[in-house]
Amino acid sequence: MSGSRKSPLAVLALCAVCLLGACGGGREPVRIGSQAFTEQKILAEMMALLAEDAGVPVIRAIPYGDNRRSLAAIQVGEIDAYPEYDGSLFALIGLPATATRGITPEKTRKLVEPLGLRWMQPFGFENDFVLAVRRDFALQRDVRTISDLASLPEGVSVAADSGFRARPVDGLYALARRYGFEITDASVFPVDDRMAAYEALASRAVDVATVFRTDPWLGGYGIFALEDDLGFFPVYQPAPLVRADVLEAYPQLADAWSGLAGKIDIERMQLLNARVDGGGEDYRNVARQALEELGLLPAQPTQEEPKGELTLAVTPLSDLGYLPIRAAAALREVMPARRLTVRAVAVPAEAVRSGEARFGLVGAEDFFRVDETGRLERVTDIEAVGMVGNRLLHVIARPDNVDPAGWERLAVGPEGSGSWNIAKIVIETLGLEDKIELISTADFNAQREALDDGDADALLVIAERGHAGIMRLLGDLEHRLVDTGVLEGDSPVLRYPFLRPVVIPAGVYPGQSEPIDTLATQAVLASRVPLDDDGLGESGPGFVPGVFTRLPQRLPFDTAARIRDALRSTEAVDPTLPASPGLYPETPPVRPRISVRPGVVAMNVLAVAFLTAMVMLYLTALPKNPALTMSSAVDDD
Repeated sequence: MSGSRKSPLAVLALCAVCLLGACGGGREPVRIGSQAFTEQKILAEMMALLAEDAGVPVIRAIPYGDNRRSLAAIQVGEIDAYPEYDGSLFALIGLPATATRGITPEKTRKLVEPLGLRWMQPFGFENDFVLAVRRDFALQRDVRTISDLASLPEGVSVAADSGFRARPVDGLYALARRYGFEITDASVFPVDDRMAAYEALASRAVDVATVFRTDPWLGGYGIFALEDDLGFFPVYQPAPLVRADVLEAYPQLADAWSGLAGKIDIERMQLLNARVDGGGEDYRNVARQALEELGLLPAQPTQEEPKGELTLAVTPLSDLGYLPIRAAAALREVMPARRLTVRAVAVPAEAVRSGEARFGLVGAEDFFRVDETGRLERVTDIEAVGMVGNRLLHVIARPDNVDPAGWERLAVGPEGSGSWNIAKIVIETLGLEDKIELISTADFNAQREALDDGDADALLVIAERGHAGIMRLLGDLEHRLVDTGVLEGDSPVLRYPFLRPVVIPAGVYPGQSEPIDTLATQAVLASRVPLDDDGLGESGPGFVPGVFTRLPQRLPFDTAARIRDALRSTEAVDPTLPASPGLYPETPPVRPRISVRPGVVAMNVLAVAFLTAMVMLYLTALPKNPALTMSSAVDDD
């Protein structure tokens, strides 16, 4: 017994060893930050994932702040690393573009070393600021370079993000002074809302906008970049910027992040940005998958996400518009713990009805069916949970075939899609169902090919005003937007109340010199409403008889109200559409009653009985084994 006792000296030594071990193994996590826009968040998440894969503990500050705040924070140790652009770094220390020509990464490292920082190898692409204009603006005013703006006596209106407007060396007003053009109005948008600048250009709210070279929409909205003919902007190459003491504490970080050096070109970065900003994907998913594709991380199934998944169904045409971005942003704000996947499907409403998607970005036309007699019937198996925007009817034809009287074939989307439904409605209303055949094609490019090849006389598209795909199609001036007011016959609006007459102002699209009459439908977020045989209504389980499959249940009313608020729309859901009672808090919602259909009741009773029996069986005490006596043991022998 005495041999097992430890002396006081031994105990103290053991405690000292434990304390030293704790100090050595308890190094502070690396705090990785980023700026607020998508590209920064993707790059910072890549850095965080690679650090974790190298065994480095990480705290994410994604996003943290603009580059001025981030640079100040990394110097005082509030953050330890973040992706920075060398051009922005030079501007922050007061160096103009002319003084930074030919500066190599090695020279950049020497510039930041006195700050206690280390500049690592760049990721491989450049993301310059560019000044973008509409093609029609450039053609009308003969503008090709930024210098050309100085020749406009009326000046120009500009859209710029708040950070660029404030930069004194390479920002908006320094740019105007260098080129000598006058800014008549400066609209400001948040740096994390890149689409706002393109919306402002497409709607003719501004003449020019400052955007990023890696924005996925540059060139897609009938918009192109002016030449920086005086070389005002420096080169902006991003790379990890990290504190020197952090690299000393975690030397494996250098090897982990060097794997990204030169691996990301501008095309890849544009694609990654498009998946988040255009496709609505979570930047964390995009960053991980990009690293897996580059071979820097082992493949990991996304199904392992412990917080669950959330799917938003959109049309294939939505990737070129801004409505799905608005919808996805609202869902992320309301349900931040869920992994959001945006999936393009032919008919989003059907994906919601079947349970394939929890939400769908659908049009008002998806809430109605027209029976064989032409009677309009409203369906109630889906409901609106938030107003996102409006989509317009665009009819496009070749310049030599704009008279609908001679049309025989009309290209539309897949059967059951919004364009297919509205085309059927318009044709039937005008009495042209025996004259015009619908050519249903899989996607927008296939529809355009049908129009160009002569397989279709016109193309019908349902999309928001200023849609990138339509801008691009009309930009070549080989296609024209047709005024639906020239169609003779009954007004579809009188028979189908969810259709609204609207006007597209002159100049919204390339080659559009006059206002154009058309129709519009509201675009909403829709969720499933359980039918009578789904089970327990708003929040209870729904069973498919025989297979016990759980279906998505009705969205709780308070969640619908939060989605409405997150969409920040000042317009309510169209009164012709079935909507969640949560959107109208002033009206007491009527809770759906529990289904009393015999089959459903029997299934639920059996399920409850089975669970009760299992609980009772678990709680029942087991009988004690009888004591084993010597005689019984002898008898057994």
